Amino acid sequence: MTPEGGGAVAAKIAQFVALAIAVPAILWGGFAVWSTLNPPICGDAIGGIGLGVMASWVFDLPAGLLALGIGIGVKRGAPRLRRLCLGAAVILLCLPVIATALLQRLHCP
Repeated sequence: MTPEGGGAVAAKIAQFVALAIAVPAILWGGFAVWSTLNPPICGDAIGGIGLGVMASWVFDLPAGLLALGIGIGVKRGAPRLRRLCLGAAVILLCLPVIATALLQRLHCP
């Protein structure tokens, strides 16, 4: 067993922090997509679904960019955590786009 340097430990901590921020953002984005797919009767939402989609952009875009930056930029961390960061970034950057597309397609006239 070889001792790790300070850079490798800091890299793993950065990867853990990125994933700790990414998981709640993925849950929020998933909820935004789900609530857009299952809208209430026309007139009952009063803009709540659109607000959820906007909040999905506000939370998921910065978290996705953070996870992407750490996944690409941190080379000394754990390779598995790096792949998880990159996968979480792809999911985080896709969720607001999907929610917006569904909102524009399924919203009440």
